[in-house]
Amino acid sequence: MKETTGSHPEGIPLDTRGMVAGVMAAIRREWPGVGLWVVTVLGFGGLALQRERISLALPILGFFAALMAGYLGSAWVPVDSVRRWMGADVRRIYGIPFALWFGGGLLRILRGDALDPGGLLLSLAVFLIPTAMVLHNRAAWKFMDGWIVAGVLAFLLIPGPPPSDPVGWAFRIGAALWPFPFILGWPSNIRERSHLLFFGAVLFMWYAVEFQRLPKDPLIAGGPSYYQLAIITLFLWLLILAGRFPDLGFTFRWTWRDVGVVVLNLAGFAAFALPFGLLTGFIAPAASLPGLPEALIRWLAIYLFIGLPEEILFRGTLHVHLQRVLGWPPLRTLMLSSLLFGLAHLNNPPKVGLYVIMATVAGFFYGRTYLQTGKVTAAAMVHALVDWIWSVFFH
Repeated sequence: MKETTGSHPEGIPLDTRGMVAGVMAAIRREWPGVGLWVVTVLGFGGLALQRERISLALPILGFFAALMAGYLGSAWVPVDSVRRWMGADVRRIYGIPFALWFGGGLLRILRGDALDPGGLLLSLAVFLIPTAMVLHNRAAWKFMDGWIVAGVLAFLLIPGPPPSDPVGWAFRIGAALWPFPFILGWPSNIRERSHLLFFGAVLFMWYAVEFQRLPKDPLIAGGPSYYQLAIITLFLWLLILAGRFPDLGFTFRWTWRDVGVVVLNLAGFAAFALPFGLLTGFIAPAASLPGLPEALIRWLAIYLFIGLPEEILFRGTLHVHLQRVLGWPPLRTLMLSSLLFGLAHLNNPPKVGLYVIMATVAGFFYGRTYLQTGKVTAAAMVHALVDWIWSVFFH
């Protein structure tokens, strides 16, 4: 599938029956993902009924089920049919981000929370700006595109309270500076394939989450935020719009070879992380272990809300984009994307240096899993198992 470069698939009349048949076939093919969605929705529904009155729990469950369908359901969406349905119709293209934004405001009304006009406007910008950037993306670097990307990143990075420590300053300044070789069009040999507006849209959504520019608005106490799930759904929607979705390998159908790759890369990281972490004092054995139900719920939450979203961003999107733009071999690009992943953990005190080293090496093994399987879901499994083992057996 071609990438979006300023033109879009023509509005070809869509065979609705064919699309429905394609979805049903994909659902049967992607039954592990469907099962994961069902288990997650049922589990969340039980928590919602425990923590909220039933008149509120049911609408909240509806929001959660819809957002998770947009997220996990991307695995069984017929991408070609969706792109034909969108065509060049801006009402359809902007309809998804606007609906996601509207849902956040509706949820606040249902909960009886006061509406925050400033927060609503900022969240609307966060949903619409990257959509516009992807819609108008073009392959070749243009001077105006550089100004647009610099401006939208400044829109997220400059406002808000200043960092309270040198590490916070380094993190924010680094987030602003590292994209500038691409924004300035340097080196010149990458200008014809820079896809700068797409790159800027990816950074914009990443920074909106990283620097907490979205309302927190948890669906239930202690649960995921509405906007956390909505931004994941939007990100996947924009990858479809940009023609980048097939790069992800967003499938839950694994082979035994995929399982072996996951196990080997998990073992490879453990061979480094356990002695390094214990000798440096970065990790220590946990004093007690959670019960089995809590441990399983913790793994599922880590996989869905940390591991898989981060792998979609870093391996399935940034790594692939950097490799195409820079023209580097996969291993060299993997070293760069792993370093970026490590530096993205600079905001994790107190042992920041050790955290960056550990995250960089972890990113290498996550990326290696992605390159060996072609499936972001497999890389996310290694990621989730690492975080889960750390949270259960160490502190």
